[in-house]
Amino acid sequence: MRRLKIPGLIDLFEVSDPKEISALARAPHLDRRFETATCPVNWLLLKRSLKVLSFGEHRFPTMMPRDDAQRASRQQELWNTLSEKAASIKSGPDELKPLADWVRGVGPDAQVGVLVQQLLGQLFSSKFIANEESWSAAKVLVTALLGQTICPSCCGGLSAAKSDARSVCLLG
Repeated sequence: MRRLKIPGLIDLFEVSDPKEISALARAPHLDRRFETATCPVNWLLLKRSLKVLSFGEHRFPTMMPRDDAQRASRQQELWNTLSEKAASIKSGPDELKPLADWVRGVGPDAQVGVLVQQLLGQLFSSKFIANEESWSAAKVLVTALLGQTICPSCCGGLSAAKSDARSVCLLG
């Protein structure tokens, strides 16, 4: 874990170790309550992240406080849905064949993103159909989240693309 702190300007931790990430995710004093302004750079990064991880003025469930009743209810509903599908996933549904072929070296590398997105998307919505457009949209969202630019005006060019990307990813 690395920390960058300039009092009154920035206070960031960079964590890449999976064990540290898990420990921080379980830490009760860390939560997703973002009502209070913080150091200016932290605030800019937070606002950008919340904008990307929201749709229609609603934050994605992963960005809601742990004790949020609606988030907990939706998480339980998702757990139940995925648990019902676990047996068929374990036994290798037909939908895995194209991905299994790719693992064996059959098929183009360019298609693996769409294949994985299709498999994962189907777990969350039986109507989801992955394609090049949805895969490109997912890459825009990841780029927006992982981008190095912290100045919001510098990110303005991605705003329309992010909005379109959220629509494509969510509506599939």
